[in-house]
Amino acid sequence: MDFLWVLFALIYRFFYKMNRFVFLRPQKPLQKSKLIIIGSYLMGGAGKTPFTLYLAKSFLKENFTVAILCHSKAMDEYEWLQQEALDAKVFSTKNRFRLAKKIDGLFDIIIADDGFEDFRLSAHHKIALQWGEFAHDIIDLFPSGYCRSLKKDHPDVTMTLYCGNSFIDPDLVFSISEIKNEQGDSLNKSATAMCGIGNPDRFFSDLQDFGITIEKKIIRPDHDRKFELMLKKELLLGKPIVITEKDCCRLTLETRKIPLVFVAKQKLSVLHDFKL
Repeated sequence: MDFLWVLFALIYRFFYKMNRFVFLRPQKPLQKSKLIIIGSYLMGGAGKTPFTLYLAKSFLKENFTVAILCHSKAMDEYEWLQQEALDAKVFSTKNRFRLAKKIDGLFDIIIADDGFEDFRLSAHHKIALQWGEFAHDIIDLFPSGYCRSLKKDHPDVTMTLYCGNSFIDPDLVFSISEIKNEQGDSLNKSATAMCGIGNPDRFFSDLQDFGITIEKKIIRPDHDRKFELMLKKELLLGKPIVITEKDCCRLTLETRKIPLVFVAKQKLSVLHDFKL
C-alpha cells in the first residue's frame, strides 16, 4: 500500500510539473498595485484566509485601498472575507492572474489568498505560512503526504512565517477565542465537532485546547457544497454541534439561528512584527 501511495504521488508530481511548464509560466509583474501572495506548501488548513484577513485589515487601518482575490471554488472563504473585511473589495475568480492584471492600479494593495501555485503571478511579496509538516521529498506530496508542492518549487518566496506550537518561537499562533451560537450562548463542555476544511485535525485539536470534549467527529470535504444538508441531518439527534467560521458561511440564516449550532471564533496571534 505504501508503494501505491508513493506511485500516486509521483503521478501527481508529473502533472504538477507539466501544468506549471505549459500553463503557468511566469509573467510580467503588476505596474501600479502592490501584489501580495499568501500561500503554503500544504494542501489546505494552513490559515491562509485568516492571515489574508489580518493583512487586509492592517492595510485598511493605514488608509490603503485593498482588493482580495479568492478562487471561485472557495465561496465559503469569499463570503467570510466579505463579512469580516467590509472596507476591502473581495473578488471571486477562476483566474487570479487575469483579474490582477485587470484591476492593476485600481487598488493600492492586491492580496491573492492561496495564490501560491499560480506562477504567472509575480508578487512584490510572496509569503509562505510554514507549519511543522512540509514536503522534503516526493513521499510528502499528495496523496502520500499533506503537501501539494516542495519548498524548492518556490524560490521566489520573500518571507516565511512559522505557524503553530510545533516551532519553539513561532511567528503566528492560531487558537479559538470563543464558541457561541446565534443567540449568544456559550458552548458547554461537550459537543459534536463538524468541519469541512483542509486540516480537520487542527480544528479538533484547537477545540480540545479550548476545553471542549468532542463526543463525535464529522469530517466533510473542503468547501463542501452539502455541508448544510449533512449538518441538518446530524441536528436531528438533538445534540450541540460546533463548526468553524468558514463552515458557517455555507449556512442559510435560518440554519445559523438553530440554538444547537455553535461557531468557534478563530483568533490569530501575531507574535513577531514584520514589515511589507
